Amino acid sequence: MEKIQFKCELLSDVVLNDSPATKGKRRCLDFIPGSNFLGIAAAQLYHTENDETWLLFHSGHVRFGDAHPSCDGKRGLKVPASFFYPKGRKIEEACYVHHLLEDDEVTRALQLKQCRSDFYTFNSEHIATKVFIGKDFTIKSAYDSDQRRAKDNQMFGYEALCKGLVMYFSVELDDDVIRYKDGIIKALCGQHHVGRSRSAQYGWVEISLCPYEEVATLSQPISIQGKSYVAVCADSRLIFFDENGNSTFQPTAKDLGFTDDATIDWRLSQVRTFQYAPWNYQRQAFDADRCGIEKGSVFLVKTKEKMPATSTIGFYQNEGFGHIVYNPVFLQANSDGRSSFCFTEQKVESEVKTPKKIDSQLIDFLQMKKAHAQNQNDIIKAVNEFVEEYKDLFQRGSFASQWGSIRNLAMVYEDDKTLRKMIEGFVTHGVKSDDWLQRGRYEKLEGFLNCNEHKGHLQEAVINLASEMAKICKS
Repeated sequence: MEKIQFKCELLSDVVLNDSPATKGKRRCLDFIPGSNFLGIAAAQLYHTENDETWLLFHSGHVRFGDAHPSCDGKRGLKVPASFFYPKGRKIEEACYVHHLLEDDEVTRALQLKQCRSDFYTFNSEHIATKVFIGKDFTIKSAYDSDQRRAKDNQMFGYEALCKGLVMYFSVELDDDVIRYKDGIIKALCGQHHVGRSRSAQYGWVEISLCPYEEVATLSQPISIQGKSYVAVCADSRLIFFDENGNSTFQPTAKDLGFTDDATIDWRLSQVRTFQYAPWNYQRQAFDADRCGIEKGSVFLVKTKEKMPATSTIGFYQNEGFGHIVYNPVFLQANSDGRSSFCFTEQKVESEVKTPKKIDSQLIDFLQMKKAHAQNQNDIIKAVNEFVEEYKDLFQRGSFASQWGSIRNLAMVYEDDKTLRKMIEGFVTHGVKSDDWLQRGRYEKLEGFLNCNEHKGHLQEAVINLASEMAKICKS
C-alpha cells in the first residue's frame, strides 16, 4: 500500500452542509469529506464503465481520505470523545482521559463534561493546539427569472468555511492500483470546485502535493487495571453492517480489525453516532440513510495480541469512511487520569481590512449630504457659543445696524479672504469703530472669524452669527 498526501487550500468560502435537508438550521461541516475528492478524480478519469474505472472508484482499492483543517504543517484530528473537562472550566485548564479515570467520589465531584467539537493537532512535545476554523453566515434569496427579482418567501442562509483555510488529506493506493498513481495525482492537483453553490461564489479550492506530519502512535497495548487494551480512535466516520446487512452502532472487535478472541469494553469506550441521507446527483434522489460512528469516537478493545496492521475498517472506505488510529499518543494520561498533553489555541493574526471605495453616484450623494449636515452642526454650535458668551457686550448701544451691515457683506462676498478683509475694514474704520474696540468686542469677533475661516465655512457662519446678534440687539 502507498499513501499520497495532499494539501487543499480554500480560495473562496466553501459550503458543505451537514445535512441534505432544505428546511431548518443547516450547519457547515468543519472538514471536507473524501467523497468530494473522489468526485473530482472521477470527473476526469471516469469516462466509460470498464475494469479500470471499477478498480479505481468502486473496488475500495483507492481510498480518498477526508481533508482536515491544519496548524503549523500538521493535520488536525477531531477531538477524541474520551476527553473530558470539569464543568464551568476550559479544556486548557484541565483535561481528563475517560478510560484512565477511577470511578470514585473524587471523579464524580469534578462534574466532567465531554469534548465534542473542534480539531486539534498533537506534536511530539506533548502540546495539543486547537485549530482555528473561520466560518461565515450569509443570507440569500431565490431568484425569479420571470419577474427579474427575488422570489417571495424564498430566503435561506449559507454557513460556509472561510477562504484561506489550509486542509490536509491523503489517498491510499493498494498494490494492484499503484500503476494509476500518476493519473490520480494529475486529476486531483490544480484548482477545483467542491461543496454547494459552486456556480456562484463558493467552493473554489486548490489542491497540491504536500507531505504532512502524521500523529504518533504507541507500539504496545496499554495497561488498564492490570488488563491489556488497545485504543481505537476514529480518524474519520465509520460505518458497519451486521450479519443481516443492516446498519449497526455496535461493531464487533473483528469489525475493528481484531480476531475473535478480542472484546470491546463498552464501559470504557466513548462512542458518538450520526445519521444522514446522501443526495445522489446522477439519479437526482436520496440514497439510503447512512448510520455510523462519528469522528473522534474511541473504542477500548481488550486483547492480548499485537495491534492490527490495517488502517481502514468498515464500509464506504473509498469515500473517506473507515480511517482509524490505533493507540494514539494523545490518549495517554498521568496517574490521576489527567491528560499528559498541554492544551492551547492557535494564534490567528487579525487582518485589518480596508473598506473598498465604491464608485456610485448614490454613495457620493449620501456622503455629500452627511458632510453638509456635519458642517451645519458645527456652524450652529459655534454661533450658539458666541451668542451665549458675548451677547451682553452688544446689548448696550445700537449694534443692530452694525450686524445687519456685516450680514450684507457676507451675502455679497463668497471668498473667505475677501470677506474677512471687508469685515475688518468696516469694523475698524466705520463710525462705530471706537465702540468695536472697547471692551474687546473686535477681538471676540476676530476670534470667531479665525476659527471658522480655518474650518472653511466662514461665509455661512458669519451670516448666521450676524442674524442672531441682530435679533439680540433689537430685543
